[in-house]
Amino acid sequence: MLDRDARWFEALFTRFHGQVRAYASRRAPQDADDIVAEVFAVAWRKRQDVPDSALPWLYAVAAREMLHTFRAHDRRDRLSARLQVTTSLVHPDPAEQIAGRLDAQVPVTRALALLPEPDAEVLRLWAWEHLEPAEIATVLGISSVASRVRLHRARRRLESILLKPTQNQRNPSVSTQECAS
Repeated sequence: MLDRDARWFEALFTRFHGQVRAYASRRAPQDADDIVAEVFAVAWRKRQDVPDSALPWLYAVAAREMLHTFRAHDRRDRLSARLQVTTSLVHPDPAEQIAGRLDAQVPVTRALALLPEPDAEVLRLWAWEHLEPAEIATVLGISSVASRVRLHRARRRLESILLKPTQNQRNPSVSTQECAS
């Protein structure tokens, strides 16, 4: 049995906190601190299960924690929508609409928005998190070969979108006019 004491955990936290925080911040900026706290709480509770190559494992835990967070937000949003129908006092926040439009102006963000989510995620893991295909496989729970194939195909699709940005739009919030400008 591995000696996974407080010193081990402190070293794990010190080494990977920044990377896990960046991973969470890029995907759920408002909830990043809570997600990171949960990731390391899970790492402590399951310290005997944490592999020596811990970063992909931590990313996988972070991905699951983000799903929990997104589900909670979805439940809250559905409740808010029901309340909005009954009270009609809640109006959309114009600041959120402006922020959404500003995000859509970044070319790579626009191109990623046009990709299917699995393609976008594999590219984010590769480009933003600097993971190798084998590590991406761990995060996504797929084989290393499948990870390499997905990464290759996602790169090709991204390249195609960047070369022809007005075709195949998946995200309706990104208009053809915004892509052309």
